[in-house]
Amino acid sequence: MNRCDVRTPEQALAYITDCNLATVCDMAMKKSRSRNEFARQISIAQAAIDWMVDMKVDFRGTRAQDVVAHCSGSVEAWAKKFIPIA
Repeated sequence: MNRCDVRTPEQALAYITDCNLATVCDMAMKKSRSRNEFARQISIAQAAIDWMVDMKVDFRGTRAQDVVAHCSGSVEAWAKKFIPIA
């Protein structure tokens, strides 16, 4: 979903959640990151996904779809897939 495609509050939530998940993914791939900020971003994304599921917001085509489909809705589990193996 592109920013210019957002027309409804539901699409806005899906778009912002997708952007937040992109941040989580980017942070996960870094060797050096603030543990507290990473946890905060995961918490924000988790709340957004929980709201999307509870409110039955369509998240097809976003990273939230992958989180829900492959990680049982757990952002933390999803983020672990991107953390480099030491």
